[in-house]
Amino acid sequence: MELSSEDALRLNVLLTHTILAVRIDENNLTLAALTDRGEARIALHATGRKEQYLRLVREMLSGHALGSPGGYPLFIQRWTRMGQNSGDNIDKLLLLGEDEAVTSVAYSPRLTDELARRAWWCMHSGDNARRMLERTCVVQGAMGPVLAEYLVEHLPFETSPHVIIDTVRIVLQPGLIGEQALLRLWGRARSDSSYYAGFIAALPDALPGQSGERA
Repeated sequence: MELSSEDALRLNVLLTHTILAVRIDENNLTLAALTDRGEARIALHATGRKEQYLRLVREMLSGHALGSPGGYPLFIQRWTRMGQNSGDNIDKLLLLGEDEAVTSVAYSPRLTDELARRAWWCMHSGDNARRMLERTCVVQGAMGPVLAEYLVEHLPFETSPHVIIDTVRIVLQPGLIGEQALLRLWGRARSDSSYYAGFIAALPDALPGQSGERA
């Protein structure tokens, strides 16, 4: 199987530009690229099975970004989410159109606020948002409030006490959410004590409505 001539041409033209991130909609066979000039989209035309065709597209992206299309599968398999990506070029991982690569960047200790912006453009994920908000540069950057707002909006749909506690603790970092959002979270604690645990972890000495020391 080969890329269709139309797709190969459009991808080659796209790769002549400065690309910051790539995402692929597998259901609709669409590739979107974040470039220095804005967003670009390419409708893909599979010449065979969709999964195999998308593999060819990703190998082309990998060859351009990493210089190793043949090594792409092994490269993916070697990733872990614990202290990976110690190199200086983690931005290249956002050019692969691969969700696991985006997660790898979100977990990386070399994450920056700009890389967080690109990773978030690639894929919205609550887990990735929480991990990115563990980085001071993101909390204090432009992406901090954006990620925190997403987590607060989706928190009612979380069912794991551990995730709720972790999320509340993270979004209560200074400067991420406003007073109204904070009070809404505090109000939910009446029906779910996991919220209280998150508040105690983040603001043990500044709980809403606290007028003095408590036992």
